[in-house]
Amino acid sequence: MNDLVGKAALVTGGSRGIGAAIAQVLAERGADVAITYRHSAEQARSVVRRIEAAGRQGRALQADSADPQAVRAAVNQVGNAFGRLDILVNNAGVFPSGPPEAVTLAELKSTLAIHVMAAFVAAQTALPQMKDKGCIVSIGSCLAHRVQPAVSRSMP
Repeated sequence: MNDLVGKAALVTGGSRGIGAAIAQVLAERGADVAITYRHSAEQARSVVRRIEAAGRQGRALQADSADPQAVRAAVNQVGNAFGRLDILVNNAGVFPSGPPEAVTLAELKSTLAIHVMAAFVAAQTALPQMKDKGCIVSIGSCLAHRVQPAVSRSMP
């Protein structure tokens, strides 16, 4: 399928896991794809190599999703690099581990910054760049099946 030829995408948190898989599929379907990463530069370069092996342009942008300015800058860099932005996938995420009563307020603040604020800031920045019809996908959670047992154990 080449139904995304001529489209440009950004996948936040695209250096591994679900984000890397999404970036690969977008490239295989014809999109040029940029990904953001926080620490894993080598993993990000590996994803870009796979995007380029699919015949598409790839970019890896270091951006901490907890920093709204970094999120805005990454979205703008994609628009500048590819000349457009058609697809935004808000995938970056973190999850404090352990029982809910052990989660600190700092961990909660970071989680909300990455899962909620970053997705909003990325969408807010991307919308003016989406020339025709655009698509914004926000991944809610990949850990729900892991959270439920921990919550059940802590309930009386």
